[in-house]
Amino acid sequence: MGHIESAAIKAAVSAGLAVFVYLRLRMGKSEPARWGLQAPDGVGFALAIVGVYLAWMAGSDLATGWRGPWDFAPWRAAPLLASVLRVLAVCVFGPIAEELVFRGYLYGLLKDRVGVPLTIAVTAVGWAALHVQYDLWIIAIIVVDGLLLGVARWRSGSVYVPIAMHMFYNLYAIW
Repeated sequence: MGHIESAAIKAAVSAGLAVFVYLRLRMGKSEPARWGLQAPDGVGFALAIVGVYLAWMAGSDLATGWRGPWDFAPWRAAPLLASVLRVLAVCVFGPIAEELVFRGYLYGLLKDRVGVPLTIAVTAVGWAALHVQYDLWIIAIIVVDGLLLGVARWRSGSVYVPIAMHMFYNLYAIW
């Protein structure tokens, strides 16, 4: 499969999931608050957790080198459309879709049943399990990422904060 086809499939799947959620909400099949689709409580906390997350991202990369070298050659070699679709898939639609599922739907479903700490842990581990293409030590880093995303969802009351955090992380990781 070529660069464009692969990126287009990733973008389409993620965008399709976001559209599915949007349509469910528009048809009244679900409540926006359950998904965390509301403004964050406290802008100060949201900015602080984003800062902590970015520090974790850069610090974990500095300590382990998980993102690898800064190599722009594959970007220059790929067609422009493939690069645009890749950024949309990995840095926009992917984070939106994954956060709507894990810190949106699953968080809303589980938190009153099993409590916030277990909900954050379960969604972090479940989300990390999606990343089976990586080595176990990178998946462990992703579990910590998921815990921070879960804390952001809990403390802000909004899925928008973890979505933004996830977008920043993926934008850093993709280059």
